[in-house]
Parts: sequence; C-alpha cells; structure tokens
Amino acid sequence: MHIAILLAGHTNKAMPQRFHDYNDMFSDLFASLPVGKNFRFTTLAVVDDVFPAQIGDYDGYLVSGSAYGVYDDAPFIPKLMDFLRQIYAAKKPLAGVCFGHQIIAHALGGHARKWDNGWGLGVKELVLTDLPDWVDTSPDKINLIHVHQDQVTSLPDGARRIASADHCTNAAFVIGDDVFAIQGHPEFDADYTDALSNLLVDRAGADCVNEARQSLATPHDGKLVASWILAFFAKHAPTG
Repeated sequence: MHIAILLAGHTNKAMPQRFHDYNDMFSDLFASLPVGKNFRFTTLAVVDDVFPAQIGDYDGYLVSGSAYGVYDDAPFIPKLMDFLRQIYAAKKPLAGVCFGHQIIAHALGGHARKWDNGWGLGVKELVLTDLPDWVDTSPDKINLIHVHQDQVTSLPDGARRIASADHCTNAAFVIGDDVFAIQGHPEFDADYTDALSNLLVDRAGADCVNEARQSLATPHDGKLVASWILAFFAKHAPTG
C-alpha cells in the first residue's frame, strides 16, 4: 500500500541535529516492523502547502503531529481540514497522531482545544476499551509517550472512544473502519522526548517536565501502536 504522510509540522529547530523530522520517525518506526515491507510512504508537507493532487493518488493518509493547534491562524489548517473531509467522504483510510488526532476530530465535527489543566508530557497509561477487530492485543492497558497541551474534548458523530488516560479522556478513537486517531506519539522515543521536554520548561513548568522525564524510564508501547496503524491501513489493502 502507498500511504501519504501529511506532515503538519517540523521538529523544533532548537532540537539537536541528530533528531529526524516527524515523517522520518514514522518511516523508521514502520520499517522496523515485519509488516512494514508491505507499505510505501510518501511525505507531503501540508504545513508548507504541499497537498496531493487527487485523493486517489494514495491508498491511505496519516496526519502527523505539529506545534500548531487547530484554532491557530495558519493558512494550511482550514485547507487541511477541508482535505480531511474529502478523504473521509471518499472512504480512504485516515489515521492521525497528536495534532493529527485533534484536527481529524475537529474537521469531522468534534472539537479540540487547549486543556485547562496544562500539558500531558511523558509516558502515560492508556486504558483500552471497545477495540476494533484489527487491533491485535491482549493487554487492556498500554503505555505511550505524550507531548501535548491541546486535546480532543468532544468526538465527532459516529466516533467510538477506544482509549482514555487520566489526563485525556479521548486518548484514541475510531470511526468505523475508516478513521483511527490517537493522541500519543508511537514515533517518539525516550531520548527525543527528553530533549524536547527540556525546551518546554518555560511553557509547561519545571514540575511537569521533571515528572515527564522521570516517566521516560517506563517502557512504552510505541511499536505496538505502530503495528495497529499498519493493521488499520492493511484492512483497506487493494485486492485483485
């Protein structure tokens, strides 16, 4: 399958140069999985106004994270929301991570905004419920890295919550078999998150950052969630 990564932001320029951009993190993560060989990924930097010519150019779409919020005055945001509605209407599989999770919900009739209680940083426990059949997992809880202040506060009509956390009620949702969105970052690792947290002290607060950095010693299930994303896309694989 040929999947377009809709790059909605770039890695913070203040980060050490050893860290890749979001799209490369996803590509490396998917390539590390046995089923990754069944997929081809093309990056389209929608944040820089690079959009597909036609919906049918790709078999599925993945929206990345971003430092932007859905409410920000950036030209690509309303254009992306309109494009996401077109993807959904065409029944192409659509996945989103962090900002991608938020803007998919917002575009399809839900709502995302800044969380009143501040930032969600570090490894957080997710409680899983009502999972779709393409999620192959036995535990009812997983750990996943989070870096966000915004979150989805109401789901679109027809959406089903499949994960929640203490700090984030709508931590993941699906809409039928066509949409899968999750707030946490399967593509982030502890090293990247630790370096990024250092840049957030003034915004998130020293206590929040220190707690987040300590949490990074907890193993996280990024590869498992990545396997869910690929299984979600595989359900839509062309036949014949």
